[in-house]
Amino acid sequence: MSSQQEQQHPQAILHLPSSGRTLSYATYGSTLATAPTILYYHGFPASHAEAALYHGAALRRGVRIIAPDRPGMGASSFARDRAIADWPRDVLALADALGVRRFAVLGVSGGAPYALACGAAASSVTPEEKLMRGRLVAVAVVAGLYPASLGLAGMLPDARALLWVAPWWTGLVRWALEWGLGAAAARAEDDGGAALGEVLGRGMVGRPEADRRVWDEDEAGFRGCLVESVRGAVPGGSAEGAAREARLFGSDWGFGLDEVEVPAAGEGRRRIVLWHGALDVNSPVAMAEKAAALIGGGAELRVEPDEAHASLTVHKVDEVLDTLKAFF
Repeated sequence: MSSQQEQQHPQAILHLPSSGRTLSYATYGSTLATAPTILYYHGFPASHAEAALYHGAALRRGVRIIAPDRPGMGASSFARDRAIADWPRDVLALADALGVRRFAVLGVSGGAPYALACGAAASSVTPEEKLMRGRLVAVAVVAGLYPASLGLAGMLPDARALLWVAPWWTGLVRWALEWGLGAAAARAEDDGGAALGEVLGRGMVGRPEADRRVWDEDEAGFRGCLVESVRGAVPGGSAEGAAREARLFGSDWGFGLDEVEVPAAGEGRRRIVLWHGALDVNSPVAMAEKAAALIGGGAELRVEPDEAHASLTVHKVDEVLDTLKAFF
């Protein structure tokens, strides 16, 4: 993380009592313990620094955002045998440590499976997982990744290949990520992230115009935020955690979308809201449409006709926060 980001949003460490692993996280927006709290789940490959996009808007609304790093990213311990469905236990431990009783979850891009896992845990009947019930206020997903079983038509070839290859040749995925992103990220201490920025900029070639514009014009400080976020995804140049995550994305998630629910007695409002860009080629809108129809608790799908992937993430910050805050 850059020194400026580190000073504004210092990385904190939680030692998870159940496993002895570390979980790193940072706080954005309000620092008041009484503020409505959103747990922000970053994309892929990414880290907690991605949540800086929400800092100003959250501060203006008096909302606190806690952004944890998943295993092997940031300073969170790598966990070889982890599953997506394990994530609710980690974030419950984080919420307990911070004294957060009620919270919403927000999954952006590759953070979507983890937000949905919390919704599945909230409807669980097992003693451990049903602890999420009564604490989870709402689930939001922005430009989310959904199960590969829903179909990958319209997805970028490299993203599609990643989901196909990672479950079988995780080591190859790790090598590829370290050869490109990892090598550039390892130089960031010396070049200020310039090499990593060049790699990420080349990745925007061939993307929808809406996404290229967000990058080219550096809307909302998107470029610097993405560089810092991806740098944290490959700490020290290692993509061990990111490659493991890609493997999980392309495999069975350990829960069904029909299990995802946010129980709320006596309410007509849907507490699961999905935002998606009609022009998204990272995660095609058809996947979101199928997912919304399958989610057991019922989901509200908001499709933006002129948005793609990155552009949706940048342009819908205010709306997402307003929607989530209204659930508290």
